[in-house]
Amino acid sequence: MVRGIPVSTGDLSAEDMLRELSFIYRRMTGVASYRDILGIFSESLKKRLGLFEVSIMMFADEKKDRIEVLASSEINDDRTVVVALDKYPEILAAVRKKEAMIIEDVINSPLLDSAQKELILKKDIQSMFIVPILDINDVMGVIFIKARKAIKLSPFLQRYYFIQANMLASAVLNIAKMKVLEESMKEAYELLTMNKEYEFLFNNALEGMLLVDREGRARNVNDTFLKLTGYSRREIIGAHYSIGIADTSSRQAADAVFVKYLQGDFVNKFELNIKTKNGTAKAISVRATPLPGRKDVSLISIRDVTEEKLLSRELLKTTDLLLKTISSSPDSIIAVDTRGKLLFFNEEAARLFGYPREEAIQHIHVTQLYPENVAKEVMRMLRQSPTKHIMNYPVEVRARNGELIPVTLSGAIVYSEKGEEQMTVGYLRDEREKIRMEKSLDEALSKLIDAEKNDAMTSLAGAAAHNLNQPLSAIQGYSELLVNKLRDKDPTTVDYATKIISEVAKMADIIKQISKITRFEIRPYAGKGRIVELMEKKTKS
Repeated sequence: MVRGIPVSTGDLSAEDMLRELSFIYRRMTGVASYRDILGIFSESLKKRLGLFEVSIMMFADEKKDRIEVLASSEINDDRTVVVALDKYPEILAAVRKKEAMIIEDVINSPLLDSAQKELILKKDIQSMFIVPILDINDVMGVIFIKARKAIKLSPFLQRYYFIQANMLASAVLNIAKMKVLEESMKEAYELLTMNKEYEFLFNNALEGMLLVDREGRARNVNDTFLKLTGYSRREIIGAHYSIGIADTSSRQAADAVFVKYLQGDFVNKFELNIKTKNGTAKAISVRATPLPGRKDVSLISIRDVTEEKLLSRELLKTTDLLLKTISSSPDSIIAVDTRGKLLFFNEEAARLFGYPREEAIQHIHVTQLYPENVAKEVMRMLRQSPTKHIMNYPVEVRARNGELIPVTLSGAIVYSEKGEEQMTVGYLRDEREKIRMEKSLDEALSKLIDAEKNDAMTSLAGAAAHNLNQPLSAIQGYSELLVNKLRDKDPTTVDYATKIISEVAKMADIIKQISKITRFEIRPYAGKGRIVELMEKKTKS
């Protein structure tokens, strides 16, 4: 890279210097941003340095090992850039000496190593001028000027720009202090607003609140506390915290807690019985908590739990009754979680399956209570059901001894408030007795039908015998007349008639037997056919 020709800046006259400084001072007193200051300072530099870059830089922390670029002609936006000072030995030298530092020719500067020189020259920078920003005697930052031509400033111009830099520093510090003041005012306003909000929250909290000091005396109280106890603010403020406590045991409990409070040991929550000013007994839940940054007072909050305790007692009674009802149910009732672990197993379930309740709940998985894959099938049916329950589904369960027991199952999936499966409840009815009863009824009905059939057959046999006797008697009579009439005339016909009379006699004997039938049996006959066998009731001789 070809080195630039040194710029002849010339010296200012005293009038020009004062006029320019006065103009710059007036302009800087009205600026509101670091970029405005940068613009004013840049205008002055342009007159003498030509092409250049200038940055306003302030230390980022007390260690002063990092410096923040507040405004720069190289940066066109408001982003913040922080750089480490160990990479800028020229800035470090100006800060340590607390005086302006000029590097007229970068390539010959003893402050910079070869790598730093190469990097600076690549950016077409040949001269640098660093002016510290002082607050009394403390360096707060620097004005960093980088010129693209080699410059040579006279001691007078160096001093002149140092004065300008100090004026700029004053404006920078004013803006910084204004920003600090603005932040402080903002914090103060937020704190004031917060205090008002805390006061509003304190007075309108749903819980009664009481501030007590190390002596146990009330320092402040909210409206909820007053409404709950019935006392006025004047009666509470300055009084001992125990005002209104009803019984001795509650007073002893409160005193024990207060002793721990004095020792710095806070009890999070406990219950007391109190009496309001009008004598109404109430149960309250009490919490004692320390206040951050305050060792002289503690916050005691109370909540009326009288109604809750009454409801809790009623709920316990209802729950106890419900559990007794479930336990004594004639149906087996089981409940399982989403992993198949038993949650509930009533006495009837223990009888049905043969497992003690405690053993079942602790060790038995629901799949052990069914034949293989039946539990999965039941869950599939439940999930596919629009109502998420099934009614009277016939299924078999497996008892402890391996017996398969027929039951009817009714079940439902129980969901949480978020709509997630929480548990499954099943009601199992043992169908063995029902099946035995149905079998007995079928047998009894079959016997009844057989008896009715027997009566019908015997009645039919009697009626048939009675009705057959008359035509049979007529046949026999006419046959005998025919024999008598043709005895001498037609021996062959007589022989036929005699045989008819003989067969009619046999038929008469059969009809006589039919009339005495009292029961019948159906027997197999000729392969797949069946025949009714009529039997005469045997009589004792």
